[in-house]
Amino acid sequence: LKPFESLSHRHPGVSRSTFCGARECLEVRRLAMSAAQQQKLVNVALVGLGRAGHFHMQSIVQLPDAVRLAWVVDVDVEKAKRIATEQGCRWSTQLDEALAEVDAVIIASATDTHFPYIMKALKADKAVLAEKPISHELDEVVQAVELARSKNLPFVCGYQRRADQNFRELKRQLDAGAIGQLKVVKTCSRDNPLPPMEYLRTSGGIFHDMLIHDFDMLDFLSGGQVPESVSAVGHCYNEEIKAMSDIDTCAVMFKYPSGLLAMVDTSRDASYGYDQRIEAFGQKGMLTAKNEQTSTVELATAAGHLMPPAMYSFPQRYNQAYRSELTEFVQLVQAGRDSDMHRQEQKDMMRHPNIVRTTIAAELSWKLGKSVELADLESLLAVQQPVQQPVQQPLDVESVKVEVDTADATAGFADKNMFGDSYRNYDNSSRQDEVSRTYNTMHSKQTLEFVREQHRKWLKFEKGEFTVMEVIEMLDDLVDDSDPDVDLPNSIHDFQTAERIREQWPGEEYDWFHLVGLLHDLGKAMALPRMAGADTLEQWAVVGDTFPVGCAPAEDAIVFPDSFKKNPDYNHPIYGSKNGIYQPGCGISKLIMSWGHDEYMYQMLKANGCTIPEAGLNMIRLHSFYPWHDKRAYTQFEAPEDAETMKWVKEFNKFDLYSKGDAIPDVEKLKPYYASLLKKYNLDGKLRW
Repeated sequence: LKPFESLSHRHPGVSRSTFCGARECLEVRRLAMSAAQQQKLVNVALVGLGRAGHFHMQSIVQLPDAVRLAWVVDVDVEKAKRIATEQGCRWSTQLDEALAEVDAVIIASATDTHFPYIMKALKADKAVLAEKPISHELDEVVQAVELARSKNLPFVCGYQRRADQNFRELKRQLDAGAIGQLKVVKTCSRDNPLPPMEYLRTSGGIFHDMLIHDFDMLDFLSGGQVPESVSAVGHCYNEEIKAMSDIDTCAVMFKYPSGLLAMVDTSRDASYGYDQRIEAFGQKGMLTAKNEQTSTVELATAAGHLMPPAMYSFPQRYNQAYRSELTEFVQLVQAGRDSDMHRQEQKDMMRHPNIVRTTIAAELSWKLGKSVELADLESLLAVQQPVQQPVQQPLDVESVKVEVDTADATAGFADKNMFGDSYRNYDNSSRQDEVSRTYNTMHSKQTLEFVREQHRKWLKFEKGEFTVMEVIEMLDDLVDDSDPDVDLPNSIHDFQTAERIREQWPGEEYDWFHLVGLLHDLGKAMALPRMAGADTLEQWAVVGDTFPVGCAPAEDAIVFPDSFKKNPDYNHPIYGSKNGIYQPGCGISKLIMSWGHDEYMYQMLKANGCTIPEAGLNMIRLHSFYPWHDKRAYTQFEAPEDAETMKWVKEFNKFDLYSKGDAIPDVEKLKPYYASLLKKYNLDGKLRW
């Protein structure tokens, strides 16, 4: 991902007055109670009733004229019931029940549930205030931000330090030029008391749970600068935390392209109290936000000076910040989607992927024990990915040497297709009208969101139960509109491919390969009403060459490339970029492919317990990905194991392509043999489709 633009998190009209005691409550209420806004009481659902949920509930209680707690949601039934009774609201263990009755959702649940709750609320057109992190996965952070932007919804991630009165004052003076050019920023973040072990086990670790707050503050203070390198060192003194493969004490240093240096030190446990400080050093001087203490009273005697203690923990230290954060969120919702405040927030949220990416880089630096250049992050992560080993294989396919000789790929096959034409002629074939119409529609409509919707519809495998032979018979009614080489029913082509493989890879040792030839196109039944019913897809969503969505198309490697210009994702700032939502070196299997029969059939076989080797399943999954295995596009995403995968896919594809010139086989005579293979590889009988 390229660095995102990041702007100040401040909103026009938000007071920066110093809050204290009763004056704080009056100021918070004033912010929420303009005459027009009082007419719009914001009904909220609070998800998660643990520590963070408790703080948000306290803030809600302070704003009775602006916000109303309508629902509480928690997996703990007794806790949800009790708090609902205390607060006079409704309760549930499921967010779905509350969505119809609220304007906004506050998410303070367990860390690993943030992303699904965020997506559920945004899809229901609700404003969202979520505790960090949105997700530990960069792709999911991008999804959440883009969904909020596409729906024009308020979406705020709860980095409450941005709302702290002291840090805002430091930022104000920094922006006003009080210290000139910023050269060095130091932040200190030491927790107290040590959080419970059950919390730490699901927190995501010190980088994603604690340090991400500091990294967000560096983004805030630097005006959205993105670091070019990071170096992190750490140690773990607590044996229980060490058993989690985590650390409790850490120091991180960043270098920015502007020359700015930033340093963070953090600890899970400071015996003297909660410690949060910032120091900014510039050309003209220095700004310091000191740690807050329980009072400003200092006792001086002959014995020396006695200072008051630090705040006990973050609920006390950030009491004002949590209230201000909620106040501004309520203001944002009340202001409406046409307001300047809302437009500003739509820009501000674009910083989130960068902050998560920075966090990932810092954690990787600690794990590797060396400095990490942000430009090298994706390639370094790819090296860390474990190579997936094939499972349930009847033989070790890795021991089979597959030689792909492109010069001799057509040996033994007909040199022309059934129309007497060359294979894969997309310029002026006998079927040019059908083929071009199918691809042009496919390329203009296959967006990332469309593909995700098909995953939701089809990967539940609830369309019906059929045998493989029943589905093959269904394909008697389908002629592939993307194929310039044949106009025969697809069922015939399945047997042609299988028999050609059987001829050149004979014997029981490779009978799984024969079965792959028979099965590879059965997912095309998604285009047939008998299989799909009301969800029947047009052929542009089922057949044809595939390509990754969520990144720019490799136009020089894809047929009919001009039609991509009509795709909504084509000019998208993320989905239209070269790498899009993916990391270089992530592995071809990590790409989200345009929806079609390949991915469906791969997932369907997995779901039904098929025992064909992974090499065979990858043939089914990737055989239509011609831009990769034939034109060698998208190679920036390859992982080391993809070289072997590609050899097997190319070996399969010569049978898939060139068998279309073969004579029509006697299907009835062949069925008993393939029925025996279906039984051998756990695919006999009725399967879920």
